[in-house]
Amino acid sequence: MQPPSDDPVSVEIGVPAGPDGLEFGPLASGSELRLESFGQGGTHVLLAIRSVGFGKRAYTRLSLTNVVTGATVMSPAPVRPQLYACLDDKICDLVPILAMASGLTQPDEERNGLSVEIGADVSNDLGLHATATQQVVLSTADL
Repeated sequence: MQPPSDDPVSVEIGVPAGPDGLEFGPLASGSELRLESFGQGGTHVLLAIRSVGFGKRAYTRLSLTNVVTGATVMSPAPVRPQLYACLDDKICDLVPILAMASGLTQPDEERNGLSVEIGADVSNDLGLHATATQQVVLSTADL
């Protein structure tokens, strides 16, 4: 294992893009993010994470926070680091990644138009760490 370098590390939150949905697409503040259920009953959002300086394996923890109530739903990092697809020796993407959204509201509360802050926390076995946040608006159009 090599010691952490002095090169800066960073994280960006995006969405799956491209013809196959396996490319990183930027996510602007205030963008609409569609809730999906995939048939099992819970709700999720599909995200993409871009990391700079972490290498091809990193731990990724996600959170979604209801801006109105403060209710937070966590998608913890796995026990083993996730495999990122690298564009070069610094920039690597994790696309897609599923973030849990069930529990942001009470069952009878409206979710369409809900303001949510997404948090991404990325680290690796070398001790590198970076976080990013992005505010979005949820849509129930696909439910």
